[in-house]
Amino acid sequence: MFKKERTYYFILGGLIFIYVLAQILRPRPLDWTESFSSEDKIPYGGYLIQNLLPAAFPDDQITINRSPIFEYADTTNPRKNWIFINKSFGIDRWETDILLSLVEQGASVFIAARTFEQALQDSLEIGTYLNNPFLTSGSILDEDTAHVNFTNPQLKTESGFPYYQSTTETYFSSFDSTFQVTSLGVNDEGNPNFIRIQFGEGELFLHSNPTLFTNYFVREESGADYALKALSYLPERETIWDEYYKDVRLAGGSVVRYVVSEEHLSWTWFISLSGVLLFMIFRAKRKQQIIPNIEAPKNSSIEFARTIGSLYLEKGDHKLIADKKIRFFFDYIRSNLGLDTSEIDRERKHDIALRSGIEETEIQALFDLIDKISSQDNINQKELKLLTERIDEFYNLSQR
Repeated sequence: MFKKERTYYFILGGLIFIYVLAQILRPRPLDWTESFSSEDKIPYGGYLIQNLLPAAFPDDQITINRSPIFEYADTTNPRKNWIFINKSFGIDRWETDILLSLVEQGASVFIAARTFEQALQDSLEIGTYLNNPFLTSGSILDEDTAHVNFTNPQLKTESGFPYYQSTTETYFSSFDSTFQVTSLGVNDEGNPNFIRIQFGEGELFLHSNPTLFTNYFVREESGADYALKALSYLPERETIWDEYYKDVRLAGGSVVRYVVSEEHLSWTWFISLSGVLLFMIFRAKRKQQIIPNIEAPKNSSIEFARTIGSLYLEKGDHKLIADKKIRFFFDYIRSNLGLDTSEIDRERKHDIALRSGIEETEIQALFDLIDKISSQDNINQKELKLLTERIDEFYNLSQR
């Protein structure tokens, strides 16, 4: 029953190992998730642009923010650059007030997003027109080419920067005219996709095409040129790249692949599997059947002789009792010492002494007594008692 159970455990462990190995070795399909994260090298990740920041700000510190604005913001030294790139920029009213307060005190904030949540829209009265490629039967990889360009003659190119049309069709449709708003870039149709809003002592740079800053486009020379030129509006000083407000994502769509793709989770996963394997091995050992303790068979011949002797003693026939004791004594020598008793000569007595571990003189005295009693027709109680004591002493001293 136990062997059968252990077999099931090993089969289960083997199947789990094969499944995990297959998940690890399975070719990874290209992940088209728009993560915009600097940790992702997928097409729509932000790995390349984040790694180009040291080239854009060679003498300044580049840090990554993984906390809410109200925890990370340094109100004592607000004059820093912030970079937010995501599908949608969504912070609540309180965080919006903190961010705008930083800008008012001199911070420069670059936000690339297709849509802006209500709090920031209300504060700046900005609106975007989203030409969703999926709603218009298009695709984000639509092959139709459109161009974006800068309005600054020193940054713009003659033909513009080419991109897929579906990635450039979001633009700013409205903004608060009470602010000093400057159009820094336009799409193919002349609609502003990149604006600057002067706010207090700082500036807000808003871009409506975040996809242009992803790996897919930055890997090209023209794409990297455009992205770095857009970020060049930020002054040279400490720059903070935001990771906290990125969308939550799972890589690959498989839980196991996501777990093994993360260093700490993968270690936890393999340690857990090892623990299960060790548990199976040690539990198997603990469940092995216990070998019963079998006691060695007892030599009951002596007890039997004593019992028979007691019965004859009650009848008063001492000679018969002595004969029985001598007979059982010889049987003991044959059974336990392995010696023939058909003829007890000097050599046989020597063998009995060697195998029993009793002095040869004691053996000789015992057999002298046996010969004497055997030659008599009758013996008294005293002689029977002496024979019994000598034979019992032999039994007690014998080592076999």
